[in-house]
Amino acid sequence: MSMYDDGPTDESFGPVYVRPANPDCPNCDCCTAVLCAKGAASVSECAGHVDDAEVIERVTNCPCSAESTRGTLSWRAGMVRATTFATEKPLRPELEQLLRAVADGRVPGYVELLPKLTVRRYVRWALGMQPTLTDFGRAYLDARQGPRVESPVAVQSVDEATRTVQALIPKYSAEQPVTVPMDLLANSRTQVGPAGLTEATLYAEVNPGACQADDVVLTKVRNAAVVLPAQPDSPDGAR
Repeated sequence: MSMYDDGPTDESFGPVYVRPANPDCPNCDCCTAVLCAKGAASVSECAGHVDDAEVIERVTNCPCSAESTRGTLSWRAGMVRATTFATEKPLRPELEQLLRAVADGRVPGYVELLPKLTVRRYVRWALGMQPTLTDFGRAYLDARQGPRVESPVAVQSVDEATRTVQALIPKYSAEQPVTVPMDLLANSRTQVGPAGLTEATLYAEVNPGACQADDVVLTKVRNAAVVLPAQPDSPDGAR
């Protein structure tokens, strides 16, 4: 052996660096804590932040970010979506009648229409194959029945990490803050960014009779400083 030989040619030089694994999420058994933090702050949920097909399958419907989990950003987006449909593009009368029947706990006789409600996530099948109203179905019916009024929206704080803000909605409560999706307020329509939300004069339609703060849903958000073009079917936009 040569005096310059130090051993086998495949011997590694120095320690092999292995990136430490992210800690598991303490609230679920499918994700890491980092992934759940991303998923909970995104309408794409946890599955939208991974690429591997096997991992996607494992983390799909993770309870930390799922649309069905009350309080996630995806859930809040679903509440806004259901309320917007109720006020701007409601269901056909027979579908709305079916939804009310499910809400009343009556087993409907025309179950062939139920898939049209389940695909919107207004109804789900509970244990025993009983159709049950979801939070989104309840939000839809509340928007169809209850009053919606315009209220000032006073943003108190912005959390860009979770994509949410804390805001006071005087028509709901002058003291109880409401959690609102940040992107519902900071967007191209309001022409205000996250950093300017606490100073902006915003208004939105809200449900003042909500039972709790999480059930307050904002729609038709507008910035008082922005004058939007008149719509073609409005008196100012008529030709």
